[in-house]
Amino acid sequence: MKKGNIKKAVKRIIVGLKMLFYPPVCPLCEETLAEGKTRFCENCKPLISYPEEPLCLKCGKETEDAEAEYCSDCRERPKSYIKGFPAMIYKEPLRRSIVKFKYQNKSSYADCFAGEIVRRHGREIMDISPDVLVPVPVHKKKLDKRGYNQAEVLAKSLGKYLDIPVDPGVLKRTENTIPQKLLSDEERQKNLEKAFISDKKQVQYKSVMLVDDIYTTGATVESCTRALKAVGVRDVYYTGICIGRDK
Repeated sequence: MKKGNIKKAVKRIIVGLKMLFYPPVCPLCEETLAEGKTRFCENCKPLISYPEEPLCLKCGKETEDAEAEYCSDCRERPKSYIKGFPAMIYKEPLRRSIVKFKYQNKSSYADCFAGEIVRRHGREIMDISPDVLVPVPVHKKKLDKRGYNQAEVLAKSLGKYLDIPVDPGVLKRTENTIPQKLLSDEERQKNLEKAFISDKKQVQYKSVMLVDDIYTTGATVESCTRALKAVGVRDVYYTGICIGRDK
């Protein structure tokens, strides 16, 4: 057997054993999913809300004004990235599920969340054909505490679905900032102004798709976008699990 075929066979065995001992569960109710299923169970699907028109042409957030091209956040604080592709709306019970995904070692939820991104926006992302998926980084202190970066886990799962490479080393978080959820809209942007850096010598990409879990005001994605553009990245997009509502 050729070396490449051996690797593929070993990978299939590992995946099979993982499915046997750690079968996928629904991220909302944690019921074991039927064989071949990796998303929400049939009972929980109706509990999920998805962004519906009219949508902000920039971030993808629902807007109340059908005549407005952009949501209030994007009007008040113009964004440097080109366009966003959020999959779901940030509300219960998805909110609790993401808390578990980030803080309670439920990294296995990533396949479901990535699957929802692909179902909603896979074709658009493939049409853009970004050079790479770049997860939004967390500070080393938070990484040591959690054991993993949820955005990186999500990006790797998404990369497998779409066959797009993932590069976690493009961005670095230099500031261990105050959690965004504790701050006002204006404070969020100031909190992250110098939180991310990128090394021009290491970045050769022209088109980047940022990957994160939650998008609210867009301060995090905007700060990452500016860091990428500072080292020559031409086009920046973002995708994520969910997005908040317009003010």
